[in-house]
Amino acid sequence: CIRDRKHIEHTWEDKTMKLYKNEAGEKLYPVCRWEQNQHKIYNAVDRAHIRMWDEDHSDRACDEVDRLERLLDAFNENVIDGLVYAPYKVGQQIKEVIANYNIRVGA
Repeated sequence: CIRDRKHIEHTWEDKTMKLYKNEAGEKLYPVCRWEQNQHKIYNAVDRAHIRMWDEDHSDRACDEVDRLERLLDAFNENVIDGLVYAPYKVGQQIKEVIANYNIRVGA
């Protein structure tokens, strides 16, 4: 887990929920548990790299690798107490990658 939280600004707290913002001022929303899902996003990145090599570095495959690597960076960037936090749209994309993995393996 990432323990350095200097880049996250604590903005509001009550007894049940904490809200965080990133350096750009975007709200961060809880996405999933890091430990339970990290292998799923790494698997997607690995599969994209294999596809890129199989397709001889086609533009489509390279774009997919770039997209997944950006999601991987976002996935690892804001981990607080084992939870992944991300801006809303990025969080939805991460959830889509995780759901695709779950469908593929029948989880």
